[in-house]
Amino acid sequence: MENSTTPPSIPLVDTVELSSETPLVIAPLADDGPTGAVVVLNQNDTNLHALMAERLPKFIILQSNYNNKYLHFNDAISEMPDALQFNGDYSFGLETRFEVESATIGGGLIHIRSMYNNKYWSRGQSNNWITSGATKPEEDRSKWSCTLFQPVFVNSGDNRTVRFRHINTGHYVCLWRIPGRPTNECLLASNSSPDKDQCDVCTIIDWESVVVFPNRIVIKSNNGLYLRTGSDRFMGFSNGSLGSEDLEYEVTPSRNGGIRVKTIRYGNYWRDDDHSDWVFADVSSHGIHHTNTVFLPVKLEKNVIALRCLKNNLYCRRYSYSGKVNCLATVTSYIDGETRMVIEEPVLSRKIENVNYRLTDARISDEKVLVLINKEVINRSDQTNTVALDIKYTDTQTSTWNASVSITLGVTTTISAGVPTVAEGSIQVSSEFSSSYQWGKTIERSIQTGSVYTVSVPPMSRVKVSLMASQGSCDIPFSYTQHDVLTNGSIKVYEKDDGWYTGLNSFNYRYQTDQFSLDRAK
Repeated sequence: MENSTTPPSIPLVDTVELSSETPLVIAPLADDGPTGAVVVLNQNDTNLHALMAERLPKFIILQSNYNNKYLHFNDAISEMPDALQFNGDYSFGLETRFEVESATIGGGLIHIRSMYNNKYWSRGQSNNWITSGATKPEEDRSKWSCTLFQPVFVNSGDNRTVRFRHINTGHYVCLWRIPGRPTNECLLASNSSPDKDQCDVCTIIDWESVVVFPNRIVIKSNNGLYLRTGSDRFMGFSNGSLGSEDLEYEVTPSRNGGIRVKTIRYGNYWRDDDHSDWVFADVSSHGIHHTNTVFLPVKLEKNVIALRCLKNNLYCRRYSYSGKVNCLATVTSYIDGETRMVIEEPVLSRKIENVNYRLTDARISDEKVLVLINKEVINRSDQTNTVALDIKYTDTQTSTWNASVSITLGVTTTISAGVPTVAEGSIQVSSEFSSSYQWGKTIERSIQTGSVYTVSVPPMSRVKVSLMASQGSCDIPFSYTQHDVLTNGSIKVYEKDDGWYTGLNSFNYRYQTDQFSLDRAK
């Protein structure tokens, strides 16, 4: 990689246009409804609504088409608990993430649940503010607590730009402008007709398409060379060893599901040059996310990606031209060997501790009663018999800890955390799990239950003894502290709030005895 102050112009490798999936074409709905009335959907739209619900991603991020801000869960507004507000930047955290659940009544209707507090969108009892405050879905459209929403595509040929209509009121959910007030840009079920300023229009980003990076990375090309930041701010692939800040980059979330990349050595962000398409590390501003500083990652394999510049829609590629050898440039519209980048972490070991479960935001689901094991005793005599039954069972409990990282790189990680369990409609955190761990791995624990159970069997009777249990699963968001030991020996500490725990366990083990009379003729 040579030094040069004047970037040479680069010819495009090709002019192939990027292909895109043909979107579902849905005409806007014409039916309205007065406040407080049940909205009756047009009969001929039923199938279209069902298709709309099917095409919506399961986990979504919402960006306002009015102010380009992202919808955040906000628990800091005293006058509006569990507020939803279009006032934040893009984030990898749970506060911007929502789950779409199809309504059991069908018709293309949905419920929307905040991943941060595990509650559903709903309106207030005495107002039309839409908050994330309902603990369970409600499909009775006549109730104020109804959590049904109708996604309405805004334009034909666009299946990601939508309005959401609250079914109970018949009103569209709108970014409400109250400048100077804490509730400015919160959600309100405002009008039965679309907003003239498009404050009710938002763009959906599929969370599962978002590539979430570790905090600090190094990048290796398909030729085994590492991407290094030169003193001339050119980005070039060359030999290097882990531990050098020249090779290290910090990744932060940006607009449109993209990222910005900052050099550790110089503290500057990547920029695609408008005149030459070389990628430089020369942007010092962190507050303005210009499109030529935003790159959209595409995950190709476990830790292999390609990066596409948001501005020119071209992929970053290892490229040689006009005296520059193996430098980074956006010169191709397709993915090839030179666009493939292997992501590594300059981290020797990682420790996760101070796991703090937000139990007030926990969700218990799938509660049911199980019959673990049955045993029978038959007494055909004329005397009562007492029998000892060995009724034992090995039950399995599962625990999974997750964080917002979609690229896992095999860094040796240990976690110390309590293990939540469901018990009679509540959650208890008891035993401690401390071991090596990888985010998303399910840990199974065997629980021995039961005993020798003594039962009296009357004459000419059959007695069945069942070992019963209740079972439930839980979802709990949590915060934690991450300690990273870097390859240069330094330690980085991060306070994070993007964790969520899922668990399944049985509880309330008990015996049930059923007695049946025998027919003497038999």
